Amino acid sequence: MRRTPLYETHLDLGAEFESYSGWELPKHYVNALEEYKSVKTSNAIIDRTYLGKLRIFGKDALDFMNRISTNDLRGLSSGMGAGTVLTDEKGKMIEFLTIYVLRAEENYQEIFALLSYEALEKVKSWFSKLIIMDDVKFEDVTHEYAIISVYGSGAHEAVKSDFKVDHKHFTDISKMAVYNFIRGFMFESEVILAKTNEFLVPGYNLILKNEIAVKVWNSLYGKGLTPIGREILEVLRVESGVPAYGKEITQDYNPLEANLNRYVSFTKGCYIGQEVLSRIDSYQKLQRKLVGFVIEREKGRGKIYEGSPVCVGDEEVGKLTSVVYSYGFQRLIALGYVKINYAIQGEKVEIKCSDENHRATIIIPPFSI
Repeated sequence: MRRTPLYETHLDLGAEFESYSGWELPKHYVNALEEYKSVKTSNAIIDRTYLGKLRIFGKDALDFMNRISTNDLRGLSSGMGAGTVLTDEKGKMIEFLTIYVLRAEENYQEIFALLSYEALEKVKSWFSKLIIMDDVKFEDVTHEYAIISVYGSGAHEAVKSDFKVDHKHFTDISKMAVYNFIRGFMFESEVILAKTNEFLVPGYNLILKNEIAVKVWNSLYGKGLTPIGREILEVLRVESGVPAYGKEITQDYNPLEANLNRYVSFTKGCYIGQEVLSRIDSYQKLQRKLVGFVIEREKGRGKIYEGSPVCVGDEEVGKLTSVVYSYGFQRLIALGYVKINYAIQGEKVEIKCSDENHRATIIIPPFSI
């Protein structure tokens, strides 16, 4: 079981741990409800070192990534980032990547990519298969870097006091566009500070060397940020309707079904899976859609599991992919795929699990708390 450089720090803060993707990570600290409230109304900090990290570099690095993924990356320059989806020849999802362009020179480009740790080996194999004549290489740097994410309306104030940059004109990190980043220093070590809004909460990803992780965490924590664990992060993900690898992101589904349309270009030209996705879009052939569910589970009844069928009458119309308890709704909520005809706000369905039927209402994500 792997541990992040902040393991001892989490212990001191009273964390209860759980296994996640081969890592021993904080499930929650003192009180999960207070963690949830802090994200929604104040500022929070989380250790996300467990994410996979790849460095992609060479003369053709950007062109290569543009040709094998769905988003149009051609206009990106140093300091810019984007989300993009790796799809196979059938347009099915391999993984969602967050990429940051570190260098974008004519003869050399360098990209830092974040992805699910579980998808790491699959993505590395996919890259190896596709790199033929390209001047591009990649290396797995997952265990060299820590990631500390800070969320909340005051996140920029907490970060900027310790973050130093050489660009004297750069004064307000809160005005950076989402996915864009700046390279600076904290405790005399280089840090990538990237703007994020992945869970509909403004914030930053700080990508830094393992050696300064404890110093950076303690400095941010000392400014009053509440540490949150994987339990609440998963609730935020489901409430936001963000698909996750191995749940909503699998090679059973395409990015249009997963509501990732904004990361799919229909104008940039050929890429792997482009023909299939363009045909689905042009001829409106989408068969199913990722939706949310608010579940009416009566007290004392059985547990509801991921993979449970979604039914309307005697017809099975979909299945659940993620199930969490929302402290905002004060009930179970879920994500799942349903046939396109049933992907309607307010549609009434039933969840079948362990010979029990549970009433549910379909929500078009994100959930409104």
